[in-house]
Amino acid sequence: MLTLRTSLFLFLVICCGALRAQDHGHDHMYADEDTLSAVVFYGDDKLLDTDEALTDEMIEALLDSLCTLDVPPADLIEDLRLFRKIRGMGGDELTTLIDSLFELPEVPYALINEINLFADQLPQQVDVDRSPVVAWSTTTLEPGFELYGNWNSAVPNPYGPELSANDTLLRLRLTNDDLGHGFHTPVPPVVTSRFGWRNGRNHNGIDLDLEVWDTVRSVFPGVVRYASTCGGFGRLVVVRHFNGLETYYAHLHRLKVQPGDVVNAGDLVGLGGSSGHSTGSHLHFEVRFKGLAFDPSHVIDFSTGQLYCDTLVLKRTKWTYAAYPEGTHFHTVERGEHLVAIAELYGTSTNVICSLNGLKPTSPLRPGQRLLVTSDPSERYASAGSSSRGLGH
Repeated sequence: MLTLRTSLFLFLVICCGALRAQDHGHDHMYADEDTLSAVVFYGDDKLLDTDEALTDEMIEALLDSLCTLDVPPADLIEDLRLFRKIRGMGGDELTTLIDSLFELPEVPYALINEINLFADQLPQQVDVDRSPVVAWSTTTLEPGFELYGNWNSAVPNPYGPELSANDTLLRLRLTNDDLGHGFHTPVPPVVTSRFGWRNGRNHNGIDLDLEVWDTVRSVFPGVVRYASTCGGFGRLVVVRHFNGLETYYAHLHRLKVQPGDVVNAGDLVGLGGSSGHSTGSHLHFEVRFKGLAFDPSHVIDFSTGQLYCDTLVLKRTKWTYAAYPEGTHFHTVERGEHLVAIAELYGTSTNVICSLNGLKPTSPLRPGQRLLVTSDPSERYASAGSSSRGLGH
C-alpha cells in the first residue's frame, strides 16, 4: 500500500500532467514573481512546467476535476487536501518536513521543490541588525510578565496565538555576564531523536540519552513555572527564564523542584526516567518562546554541549518561530562540494555544521541544499578566554 506522502506525490504528478495536456492557460492563477527569490530546487523535476508555485485556486481546480469523475478517488482527494494544509505551514516547519521527505526510500524531489516555493525566506542581515533585543526580566517573582502577562502554574502551555501575533523579527540574549546568568547542558549531549516530523506528527523537542536517576539540570537561570505530571510528557518541569525563553524537561522519574523555585544554570530540576509516553529512559527537552516550540539544536551545539552564540534570532512564521544563532550564514550547496570544504570556507568545523543541520558526517550533500553555518563555539569561547563557559554556571 502506498504511504500517504507517496500517494500524494504520485497524485500531484498525474493531475499536473493532465493539466499541462489540457493547457487551460490559467496564468492568472500563479503567484507573483517577486515571491520566488532564492528558492532552492533539487534537480530539474517540478510538478508543473513553470518556476511558479501552485496557488489555492489551482489546487481547487484540481480537486474540482477529480470530483467530476464517475468514481472520485477519495484517498487521493484527501491527500490533495493535506497538501493544501501543508501550504499553510511556516518556513521552519516546511524545512523540517522537507528534511523528513529526504529520508523516504524514493525521494519525491518534485514535491520537495513545490513545497520549497512556499517556504518563508530568511531575513536579510540588515533586518536582523535592526530587530529589537528582548529586555531581560529583573524580577524573580514572575519573570517574563512583561512578555507573557500571566503566570500559570497549572498548565504547561496556557498561551494562545494572540500572544505572539504581532511579533516579526527579534533577538534574545541567551547569557548575561553582568548578571552572572550563564548556561549549562541539561544532561550530557547524547542525541537519540531530533526535532522534526516523526510518524506523521511534529516532535517538538530533542531526546537526550540518560539512565533512570541521572541528574537533569536547568539550562539557564529562571523560575520554575510548572512541575507536575502531564499526559505524554509524564513528570514535567517547565522553567521560565529571565530572557523570555521557557524550557521543558519531560519523562522525569522524580521532580526535584516546585513552582516558584528560583534556579540557576546547572541547578538540579529532576531525575531522569521514562514516565509518560516514553519507550525508554531519556530526557525530552524543549525550548519555547511564548508557547511556540523551535529546534533546540539551533540554540545548543549537541556535539559539544555548548551554546552556538550569546544571541538568538527569532523570526515569526505562520505557526511558530524560525530560530538560528546570530551571525549564521546560509550556504547553498553546489555540485561537488563536501562538508570539509564548506567548513574550511567559513572557518568552522564539520561537527558544528552537522549538529546545526541534523546531519551525520557521512550524510550526502545535494546540489541546491541549504545549510546553516556558524562559527565553532569552542574556538570562539577559547579566544574570549572562557572556554568552560558552555558547560557551567
